[in-house]
Amino acid sequence: MLIPLLAAEPECPVLFTRRASRMRRHAGEICLPGGRLEPADQGSVIRAALREAHEEIGLPPTQVSPCWVLPPCQNSRGDLIHPVLAVVARPLRWQLQDEEVAGVLEVSLGHFLRAEHYRLERRCYDGREKQSLVLDYEDEQIWGLTARIMNALRLLLAADD
Repeated sequence: MLIPLLAAEPECPVLFTRRASRMRRHAGEICLPGGRLEPADQGSVIRAALREAHEEIGLPPTQVSPCWVLPPCQNSRGDLIHPVLAVVARPLRWQLQDEEVAGVLEVSLGHFLRAEHYRLERRCYDGREKQSLVLDYEDEQIWGLTARIMNALRLLLAADD
């Protein structure tokens, strides 16, 4: 999973995708580009993140500079996810994989660095009620694994100060 940071731009936006409404799982949700390791990735979470970002949004790997692999976290199925923070350069246009991605959303890094933007909420997911971390941004909600990853990044950056 890639945390793409447009560091050369004002407010250092982080790029997210909105999953297509026809997706079997997490349809319409806001997430980070990424997916499962494939044999071509040769066991590298960085290669997987670069490949998936290229497939999903057309981000050329040559325009990505990985900085940091965050500690792994688990998704709702129990899979380990390895978030990769990277500085990226904006391509001329995003080339969205229509089957998976409905759009992109850019949120300033500063928004994620403020603890008061995070809250816990009870949500029903897969027929079960769970407590989930939620991050409100304008009229959008970033929640679950994506909110947990961004909160983990916030905590890691705060620990470095």
